[in-house]
Amino acid sequence: MNPDPLWSMITYLCNIIGMLVCLGGLSLAHYSRHLWPGRIIAGAGFLLAASPTLYGLIAG
Repeated sequence: MNPDPLWSMITYLCNIIGMLVCLGGLSLAHYSRHLWPGRIIAGAGFLLAASPTLYGLIAG
């Protein structure tokens, strides 16, 4: 079985979900009382969105 279509779908989903989490974190960080939790959530969303690319760099 060729894993390329599955890998493409996982990459697409990670990018979309990661971008949404990152935007949510940045929106939360807009308010001064939620600055650090928002930044942490935005960083986690960025790492989620970049994880397929990082995996490709490290593994292959």
